[in-house]
Amino acid sequence: MKIDPHDRIDLTGPWAGFGFQGGHMFTPEGHQLEPSDMTWWSLTCNIAREWRLMMAEARIELATRSVPPRKARATTKSSVIYLADALRIRRERRLGTGGPGSDAEPSNVVYMSRGPRPRQRV
Repeated sequence: MKIDPHDRIDLTGPWAGFGFQGGHMFTPEGHQLEPSDMTWWSLTCNIAREWRLMMAEARIELATRSVPPRKARATTKSSVIYLADALRIRRERRLGTGGPGSDAEPSNVVYMSRGPRPRQRV
């Protein structure tokens, strides 16, 4: 069996709606994907997986009103920023529930400054 890349090839099963034609992939919405567009799939899949984990943790948090600590991630020294942890910490700071004894709400005041002055010629 020989496949001509210029003929339309429709995929089936969970990929129904996707297909190939003329050396390009197309989506069910009609978007055409270049071969170079597919280099970002790994990053997109990793972002989607982290988003699903974050949303699952948020659902558990809403159901139980407590967030389980993620000690395994907190003890590792790496340059990876876990979005779920960063958003949880930001939310705790904004709502004033971060530290013990912090009953006052944080201030929303933004202090404006002019920045450095340019050098003046004498």
